[in-house]
Amino acid sequence: MRSLLVLVLLAALAGGAYFSRPSIEAHRRHADEVFAAERKEQGGAGDIGGFIGGVIEEATRKDKFEDMFVATKYTASAGDKTLLECWGVFSQFLCSAPK
Repeated sequence: MRSLLVLVLLAALAGGAYFSRPSIEAHRRHADEVFAAERKEQGGAGDIGGFIGGVIEEATRKDKFEDMFVATKYTASAGDKTLLECWGVFSQFLCSAPK
């Protein structure tokens, strides 16, 4: 009986993860927010070099989206440099950028 209860709970958890995983549009919006916060942190609104660098990165950015049934992975890169990698599950994001 306990095994059946555990299986039902695991199935409910997997179903919740499947139906609440973030879409590519949600990942792009979140990545844009992360990049904007990073630019603001680095140079503020008056830094023209940071602004130009951000515009160039935005123009050359390539997105890669992977759907793994219960989680999603989004990678933003420019050229052969990875700018941001985000994992999404339960409508939440965990992002990391190489320093």
